[in-house]
Amino acid sequence: MHDDIQKATKDMVDIGGLFKRTWTLFAAKPVEHIVAALIVMALGTVTLGVLFGPLAVGHIRMVDKQTRGEQPRIEDVFSGFDSFGASFLAGIIFAIAVTVGMLLLVVPGLFVIAAWSYTFWFIALKRSSATEALGASWQLLKTQAGSVLVVLVLVAVASAVAGSTVIAVLLTTPLSLIFCTLAFQDMEGNSTRPGTASSL
Repeated sequence: MHDDIQKATKDMVDIGGLFKRTWTLFAAKPVEHIVAALIVMALGTVTLGVLFGPLAVGHIRMVDKQTRGEQPRIEDVFSGFDSFGASFLAGIIFAIAVTVGMLLLVVPGLFVIAAWSYTFWFIALKRSSATEALGASWQLLKTQAGSVLVVLVLVAVASAVAGSTVIAVLLTTPLSLIFCTLAFQDMEGNSTRPGTASSL
């Protein structure tokens, strides 16, 4: 029991470090990230969610590109269209499962959100299929539960607070995506270290 607690603490992502790195990336290219987030929200809404998945995948790749020292460009948000089928199917499965779960006394819906929260990240950065990404996201929750849940709660709180003004939404949306992408990279690093279970 004590060993399990020590391992969980050791594998937890550095939240303070994530905040600093998130702001550094955003501050370096604020216009690109805000415009990319606008494109995802606007086109995702007008297409009734059809393009949300591919565009979100593109924005995730845009952030990943910046973490590798490359210059992110607004058009990078469209790079997710090469994974259109996987992201669209995963989005449909996710939306249906969450809706059904919410109708079943809410808790099952929250569980689905936690279990499949990083589905688009596996599609974007690991080139996974829809089913592979859903399974890998669930595996990530099992191996990095503390980190996944803390990140989700922080993003949910930020979204709730920012929901009152358009300007706040335009800031928190790209910041949340950058934060989640950096957290994903850190959690994947923890999960694939020698002696831990792989997420894939």
